[in-house]
Amino acid sequence: MIANAEEILADVVTALEAGKVRTDDSYSRLAWDIGADRAQAGIHPKESLEAASIFFRVALPALSESMVALPDFARLFNIVALSLEHSISARIRAASAAYTGFLLNRVHDVQVEERHRIARELHDRIGHGISVAHQQLELHEFNRLSEPARASGNVKLAEQAIQETMQNLRQVTSELHPNEPLKSLEKALLCYLETVDTREVTVRLHVNGDETWAPPEVRDESFLIFREGVRNALAHARASVILIQIDIAPHEMRGTVQDNGRGFAQEGVSGSAMGLRSMRERAELLGGSVVVSSEQGKGTTVDFHVPLHEANL
Repeated sequence: MIANAEEILADVVTALEAGKVRTDDSYSRLAWDIGADRAQAGIHPKESLEAASIFFRVALPALSESMVALPDFARLFNIVALSLEHSISARIRAASAAYTGFLLNRVHDVQVEERHRIARELHDRIGHGISVAHQQLELHEFNRLSEPARASGNVKLAEQAIQETMQNLRQVTSELHPNEPLKSLEKALLCYLETVDTREVTVRLHVNGDETWAPPEVRDESFLIFREGVRNALAHARASVILIQIDIAPHEMRGTVQDNGRGFAQEGVSGSAMGLRSMRERAELLGGSVVVSSEQGKGTTVDFHVPLHEANL
């Protein structure tokens, strides 16, 4: 503020030396930076207007008093008053433009994040259900002649997946969050494993610790992360064993999804892949992280961590 006042007074001095009021608005970036800083601090532009009004009422009498003895006081006073008003107004306009620009950028960032969130919800909740239903219908065709009872079960699982997808779709279009928080991470993962084809792979799940140490929103988001890790392993790893290990302590949750599949070169990890991006974004929203490590021919490991004390704040 002091630097801004000094610049305004310097404009007045320049106008007096030139004998006329400056007509352009090519001022320094100071006023713009002040507007951006005030926007970030949540200070409304009306407070800047009030401060400018006070400064004008204080500065003009003081400047007038310093010039009252000069022979051409009237002309000089007119230059001072007009220059003071012009300099203050120009800076107010610059600060207001910066304030508006900051808010527009924030709105844009919120919109981008909201689109990312919708993409995660559609991928993890809607896309998953459709994928399960499609897989069960394929298994139905495979088992229809040789194992009619199993084929009938495939149809029921497909119907269940479609019903759950419809329910999730209603949730996504209304709140984009489930109406009821997940009660048990372990049970939810076991239910998921019952809906997928694991005939050619051994899947082992171990959950240690008290799940109530994790808030409901952490359990819900963690389930989607672990489910996506398992889904990727089933779909791409060609593994014979998938291990899911989850350890919950009062201060943190750690988990891994590890397979003995074909793996891939580490540079092959695509940050733009929707599933991997979704897992990482969900973990980051909880204040945690997801790290994927792999080596060709040696399987893949997905490590998940979230600090529970931060999630509870």
